[in-house]
Parts: sequence; C-alpha cells; structure tokens
Amino acid sequence: MVSSNARKMLEAHIAGERAHDMEALMEPLSDAPSYIVPNYLVEGRDAVRALYERSFKVMSPALLDEYLKALDDPEVTCWGENHCVLEYNDNYPLHRGMVVVVHFEGDRIKSENTYFNTSARFAGAAMDDGFAKLPGVTPLS
Repeated sequence: MVSSNARKMLEAHIAGERAHDMEALMEPLSDAPSYIVPNYLVEGRDAVRALYERSFKVMSPALLDEYLKALDDPEVTCWGENHCVLEYNDNYPLHRGMVVVVHFEGDRIKSENTYFNTSARFAGAAMDDGFAKLPGVTPLS
C-alpha cells in the first residue's frame, strides 16, 4: 500500500489546490509530473502549473473537500503499492462520473490522471487557445 508519507503528500497537494496556493500544490509533485485531463496530456512542472492557473476558476473548496473525503472511503478509493484509484459514486455529486488515478514516485506525486464519463464535465475549465501550444501540452483529440 502507498506509504503514509505519500498519502500526506497527496493531502498537502489537495490542500494547496483548495487554497489556490500554487507553491503548496506544486511542492508534493515529482520533478517530472504528468497529468491526463480531457483532451490533453500535460507533462512537466511548467505545463502542470499552467493547467492549474487555468483551472483555479472551477476548483471550489467544496470540490476539494469531496476529494479529501473520498480518500477515506473504501467504496471510492482503492490504494495500491504506488498508486490510488478514485472511482466516484453518487455520494460525491461534484465528482459524479469521474475517475482519478494518482501515481506516486516514492512519496511524491508522479501523475494525476482524470477521466470523465463525458468531456462536458470538464467544460468549465476549458483551456484557452494558447494552452495547447505550451511546451509539455499535447492535445489528445
């Protein structure tokens, strides 16, 4: 199972997201993080930072509170040796239709891959036209 330190890093990352504190949310990430979000592969610290700069507008405290709550819910979260999978159910209305897979490199977050049952769920965080042109950002569709 993921180490308690890795879990603390994930919790610190979520707390940084909740506070819209870029430095706090970036600190727990590995040196070369990668994210999958609808329509994009985002690789490297600069690209991940750009993703968060564009996503803060849709990251409410309630959304992040649900994320933290789900970490302790065995009906939602399955912990592995170096990853966890969150498959949200109807008890998490702000995450309904989402699956998040977090991979760790040691105790740090290597990747966070978010999948929706429809890309429309991600529409509120639509990236501007320049996002796909940033180094480390690859459109997937």
